[in-house]
Amino acid sequence: MKRGLAVTVLEAAPRVLARVTAPALSDFYERVHREAGVEIRTGEMVSGFTAKDGRVASVHCANGESFPADFVLIGIGLVPNTELAEGAGLNVDDGIVVDEASRTSDPDIYAIGDCVMHAHHGFLQRKIRLESVPNALEQARAVAASITGRPIPAATAPWFWSDQYDLKLQMVGLSDGYEELVIRGDMAASSFIAFYLKDGRIIAADSVNRLGDFMAAKRLVGDRMEIAPARLADESVPLKLLMRAAAA
Repeated sequence: MKRGLAVTVLEAAPRVLARVTAPALSDFYERVHREAGVEIRTGEMVSGFTAKDGRVASVHCANGESFPADFVLIGIGLVPNTELAEGAGLNVDDGIVVDEASRTSDPDIYAIGDCVMHAHHGFLQRKIRLESVPNALEQARAVAASITGRPIPAATAPWFWSDQYDLKLQMVGLSDGYEELVIRGDMAASSFIAFYLKDGRIIAADSVNRLGDFMAAKRLVGDRMEIAPARLADESVPLKLLMRAAAA
């Protein structure tokens, strides 16, 4: 939008950020983008494109609707490149399967990064492939420890970030399966943090322009702390004090 372009977002899911945030966060980000002049269309399945003079001219959707376009940016996620690993005879399952040391099925070969499938993530306690810089860095530390004969660092809560306009979204933990959402701060002022609870414990948090709170949230999620929703939402009590009380 800063370049004076008319932007249309075609999202296949029923809402933006549907895989990683609660509906309240999706509504917030959709509002922000629409206020900036972006047209957002959810539930749209792209079926093809029309070209003119060697350039894209329009985007077609499965419902028969078309959108004129001069430039198209396609975001479809990624498919892990495992061909080399498969050729080496390594265990592959939607990624190169590794253990807590990021060691593959061949004890002399390690793998790190987005192409890696954790056979059992130490913090999340499940099989998962994580796509983030912090995850790759954590895996690198595990590999270094393994090679040098030192103890493998314990896996921590995964975290991610996204900068959109002047909003810094920072996320820690995975919110899927949450039972309760607690908002701390003011969504209208674009300064808040959303906590996701399951069985009374904090399993994830989404922070918007709350850098200090996010550091505390990483600890809250990492320790799976149990804090009453009303106390979490009460900004008169600093998160650091809540952490101390919960840890006592």
